[in-house]
Amino acid sequence: MALNLVGVLTLAMAAPPATGPVLGMVTANGSFTLDSSRVQGNATLFEGNILETGKASSQLHWTNGGRMQLAAESRGIVYRDRLVLERGENLGNYQVEARTLRIRPEGSEAQARVSLKGPDRVLVAALSGTVRVASAGGVLVANLEAGHALELEPDQGPAAGSSTVTGCLESDSGKYVLQDEASAVRFVLQGGGVAQHVGNRVQVTGTATPSSEWANLLQVTSLKVLARKCGKGAGAKPGAAGGAAGMAAGTKAIIAGVIVAGAATGGAIAAVSGDDGGPTISPSSR
Repeated sequence: MALNLVGVLTLAMAAPPATGPVLGMVTANGSFTLDSSRVQGNATLFEGNILETGKASSQLHWTNGGRMQLAAESRGIVYRDRLVLERGENLGNYQVEARTLRIRPEGSEAQARVSLKGPDRVLVAALSGTVRVASAGGVLVANLEAGHALELEPDQGPAAGSSTVTGCLESDSGKYVLQDEASAVRFVLQGGGVAQHVGNRVQVTGTATPSSEWANLLQVTSLKVLARKCGKGAGAKPGAAGGAAGMAAGTKAIIAGVIVAGAATGGAIAAVSGDDGGPTISPSSR
């Protein structure tokens, strides 16, 4: 978990040489490693720098105003538009890439905590605002609102393009739409004789492709009716970010080969964020 960071800058020592445009600065109340060189206090960041924290967390300050905290005992590669998290955990409002997933806080007030779990899982928590997660191919796999967390596991095998989602099938402006119960992602369904199942709770399998900021297209290959009537309040209007609220523990989806498992209560956020008294991350000016 992240340790407290004292907002004092000290002189950098033995910062590794680098070329190219300056991306920003990294600071820490202690030492860290930058491209295999041990640094005390602070250093300038360049494209492709490999940053490894030690016993203390480090703060990353991009020149465009983005802020991020890399937890103690973590490792990441710094780029102009994102941090590729290779070990540990980070907190901030800048885009993160973790195990092929792209985690993007939406807007200047959004903050996400991203943690690597085990050999192939990623835990994403929205601390404020809306956080979206996309696959390597750009398919939206999760929408989170503040106070919600999801565990995701990308599948690199032959079934990496398949999707299985569950929710209430609705008709909206001539389109057949479903909001997945685990991920809060909206799908516009095509094919598969879906029209006759409007108003039912269904499980749909097919191939997902990106459609918009809030939805995917899903070419249906099979459909299973789970209930002849949707529950009260099922299905938000298109464009709503959703937040995976109210879903049952153990609810799962597979979207573009990414397994998405829901957290039943806000307690999951406490487990992710902890009570470490970490600093507030400043809004990004992207």
